[in-house]
Amino acid sequence: MGFFSRHSNVYLYVPNLIGYARVAAAIFAFGVAFTSPYQCVAAYFLSFVCDELDGRFARMLNQTSTLGAVLDMVTDRLATTGLLLVVALVYPQLHVVAICLIFLDVFSHWFQMYASLAVGATTHKDVKSKSWLVRTYYGNRLFMGYCCVSCEVLYLVVYASKWPELMRFVVPLPGGAGLTIPTQLANLLPALLRFTSESGLPLMSLFGILALPGFLTKQICNWVQLRTAADQLIAFDLRSKSQQKER
Repeated sequence: MGFFSRHSNVYLYVPNLIGYARVAAAIFAFGVAFTSPYQCVAAYFLSFVCDELDGRFARMLNQTSTLGAVLDMVTDRLATTGLLLVVALVYPQLHVVAICLIFLDVFSHWFQMYASLAVGATTHKDVKSKSWLVRTYYGNRLFMGYCCVSCEVLYLVVYASKWPELMRFVVPLPGGAGLTIPTQLANLLPALLRFTSESGLPLMSLFGILALPGFLTKQICNWVQLRTAADQLIAFDLRSKSQQKER
């Protein structure tokens, strides 16, 4: 069998090699996060792009595997966790928010993974949830992609706002107006001033605004996914005990 078709060495499947590259790119991004912001953003973005490529190559080359599915899910969780930890270090006042987002992300996906395996699914994306939102999230790749990309983009924007060189690219607004923050809000959250400019709208701020709806939707999906997966685990436990009594 050829390298670009299904063969016996699962470790060397093309999508799994892409997965290893994702891990390497993410580690590099975090390694230079406090010294080279351009390299950090570029490397993390490359890692995120590889997240889309591994699934495509797995289906195209018929190289899907349980190893690849677990590698993909764990890398997703660890990469997002690493980025949120960087954000927490850059903005210590956001450390509780970052921790809560990490908890929700890991809890919801681990519960979903275990619930899926309990009912015989091969991946956490193969769901039969009672929630239409969770079914839509995993059933519509465009919707899921928008939500996932929005989260990563928003976290990158928050990280980038700490570095003036990443915020100097400005999109002119009609009439030459700039983006300002109300004084009371600025006094409450001084970091918001980094997202403003007197000459227009910083490009990173524009990305953040566009990503915000998807980010919020993703957090709602995570919460609903956690709740429905917990319900599935309880139902599975009850069915198992009922079957044991019948024997």
